[in-house]
Amino acid sequence: MGTTEHFSRKGIYASTAKLDNVDPMVGHIQELLHLIYDGPLEAKPWESFLRKLRTVMNVRIAAVTLYHPADGTPNNHVTIAGPEDPIDWMRAGTDYKDLYINMDPMTLDKVSPGEIVAMPTSEFALPYKTYLTSMEIAHQLRMAFAEPGGTRCWLDVVRSDTNAPFDQRDTEIFCVFLPHLERALKLYAAIMGRETEKCLYEQTSDHIALGSILLNGNGEIMHLNQAATAILKKHTDIFIAQRKLTLADKRANGEFENAVKAATAAQEKDQPPHGVLVRMKSRDGALIGFLVSTVPLLAYYQGKHVPHAIVYISDLTQHLEALQHPENTSLQLIAKLFDLTKQEAKLVLLLADGLSLAEAATTMHIAEASARNYSKRIYQTMGIKRQADLVRLVYRSLALLG
Repeated sequence: MGTTEHFSRKGIYASTAKLDNVDPMVGHIQELLHLIYDGPLEAKPWESFLRKLRTVMNVRIAAVTLYHPADGTPNNHVTIAGPEDPIDWMRAGTDYKDLYINMDPMTLDKVSPGEIVAMPTSEFALPYKTYLTSMEIAHQLRMAFAEPGGTRCWLDVVRSDTNAPFDQRDTEIFCVFLPHLERALKLYAAIMGRETEKCLYEQTSDHIALGSILLNGNGEIMHLNQAATAILKKHTDIFIAQRKLTLADKRANGEFENAVKAATAAQEKDQPPHGVLVRMKSRDGALIGFLVSTVPLLAYYQGKHVPHAIVYISDLTQHLEALQHPENTSLQLIAKLFDLTKQEAKLVLLLADGLSLAEAATTMHIAEASARNYSKRIYQTMGIKRQADLVRLVYRSLALLG
């Protein structure tokens, strides 16, 4: 092929029809299309598709690049080469970005989404051509694609000079893939958006040392955040058995199991959220709290395999121990946040951890009457009337107090 060839979306349906005469590619098209839609679910997106494509199209490498234009963020590459290929393609990608990207006539800012470009390396600028020749790259075929949210990609296949140049048949194959890659990229962007939200929520709960454990309709664990994992690691009488959270204390475990059953049943009946608090004294003396709550029912995502209940788990003793230190950061912050004295802030945190006024007074080594006077000023300052309001207000502010 002596010149650059561009193929646009205009001929896509005619090209698809021509595939009926492509042999042996036609037998692999269906599998490749399935792999395109599996791509957003893979740890390295479209890795399986690229692996199959490299073999079917008889190319040296197949790669997908997630493109981040002009914002300083490095592009992400998924590159599949043969097992005996001597080139370090990760290093080659770094060299390309640092030294040659401005010489590449096929970058995404020069190739519009939906456009397919075939080019022999003999037509590139000399330094870039020399670089590619050193890696025995002779022919490239690139297709750009995008999704409405702004995510852009390209699909690349590369051949050495011992292979035939890319031809009309190869571009027809890419034309078949184009609408499917666009749809799969849209799904990928949506999944990554949800994943980002999930990570942010997890960071928030980890920040306040609040463990969260997601359960399916059978009470089996689907996911634990880092804070929950740390609590289970520290307290060995809270453990996982047959995919279920289990408490060594039989009484507490019975209460917990009943709470999980009630929460999952409430979801299946589309009842209002059901929340039950279970407390357990660990063997090491720690007081562990479990709040079992119903996950809202979603209209089109139901069945035993979906999330039914969430368990919030907290080592309440850690909060109590932290209050023994007068310079404690959380104590200072809650005093500042609600315009309280240190003693009042200490009482607020004890009450928020579920202690009664008498228990809090004992912990603070003050008379219960003094604690009651503190509480009156606290309620007046915070604009609340009861302990339940105090708990809600403090825990809404926990992300600021870690």
